[in-house]
Amino acid sequence: MSTQYPSPSYNTVDPESLGSVIVDSSSGSVAGRFGAIQVLNDCTISSIAGITITGVDKLQTSFTAGTILYGVFTEITITGGLVALHNV
Repeated sequence: MSTQYPSPSYNTVDPESLGSVIVDSSSGSVAGRFGAIQVLNDCTISSIAGITITGVDKLQTSFTAGTILYGVFTEITITGGLVALHNV
């Protein structure tokens, strides 16, 4: 019996093919379908929503530059800082 996995594109963040969105605090609430949040400058997430992420509200905190959060995120608002939202 063999195990079948979803196609690699199902769970791969590929910013080259799907693009990214650069967000700062002046962007307000940004909606989409993002596979990763990459913190470029220290920031605070003030609001976040995701698909099948248990406890996603616990990510409403501060993060340092270099942090990458993986999951399927659908909406984010940051206060201060700069992030790259990578589309999936």
